[in-house]
Amino acid sequence: MKTLIIGLGNPILGDDGVGWKIAQEVERRLPPSPAGRGAGGEGEVRVECFSLAGISLMEHMLGYQRVILIDSLNTGKYAQGEVVTFSLDSLTDLLHGHSASAHDLSLKGALKLGRSMGADLPSDEDIQVIAIEAAHVYDFTEELTPEVAAAVPKAVELVINLVGAG
Repeated sequence: MKTLIIGLGNPILGDDGVGWKIAQEVERRLPPSPAGRGAGGEGEVRVECFSLAGISLMEHMLGYQRVILIDSLNTGKYAQGEVVTFSLDSLTDLLHGHSASAHDLSLKGALKLGRSMGADLPSDEDIQVIAIEAAHVYDFTEELTPEVAAAVPKAVELVINLVGAG
């Protein structure tokens, strides 16, 4: 199964960069692909880091059967540093029916649009999210808060286990 692991966020905005840090550690721990990184093999696992959403993020998922998104979460429902996992199909599409242009499509809306045009995209059930609750996502720093930094190893292990490379 071709798998794409995406670290989301902005690495210079404090805890918003946690997705990148986790993805980079996962990539370091994954065994090298015999065909080379990004060679396109059936069992390929590719790791990328982006600060994208909507259509731009959807375009990077083309041709993959499974995607693991790693990001910070700012809901106030969980303790700072708590790791939360869910699949994209469990999320409500908050922008559904409220979008004025293609520039503000949600990821779910962008995936639906892509699928309606015949794009080879994973199902919402095959898009897993690993997120860490964080409040400091707008601080100009490359450092994570202690609570979020302490959660990184657990999130890395969850991603490695999802990929089956642990």
